[in-house]
Amino acid sequence: MKMKPGEILLLLLCLKVFIYAVIDAPETCPANDLGKCGDSDEWKGEFFPGISKIKYEGPSSKNPLSFKWYNAEEEILGKKMKDWFRFSVAFWHTFRGTGGDPFGAPTKHWPWEDGSNSVSMAKRRMRANFELINKLGVDFWCFHDRDIAPDGKTLEESNSNLDEVLFGAVEKV
Repeated sequence: MKMKPGEILLLLLCLKVFIYAVIDAPETCPANDLGKCGDSDEWKGEFFPGISKIKYEGPSSKNPLSFKWYNAEEEILGKKMKDWFRFSVAFWHTFRGTGGDPFGAPTKHWPWEDGSNSVSMAKRRMRANFELINKLGVDFWCFHDRDIAPDGKTLEESNSNLDEVLFGAVEKV
């Protein structure tokens, strides 16, 4: 059976509508918060519960959350491996991006996201960022432009938002 171009277009449109219907809105808080999440400044729970610091266990390890080949303290040619490989967590891609592209819907939703672009939400994302960095044993992180803090209605408010989130980040470093 050969489909006409109009039928193919209709099928693709229906498929896109179906995909958007299946993808649910992000949850507002982690499942283990027992309803105490509310404002992100109040909630102090773990963002990645049950995951301890990821360690080197060697190539024979069966632990899926371990380093098999990367041993940060192992010396190679006079330098530690962590000095040869200076890994960084990219904030936008890890904590702001949705996994979507111009042709499709988001593919990931973080459980701590509430969908807002507030300073409280920015602080919550920053806490999640530093928890992940610590668990991975990564020494660096980076961000694009101003993606760590929301814009305000004025330049002064935008700068104030950025300062508030940055001061919180500096305390965690």
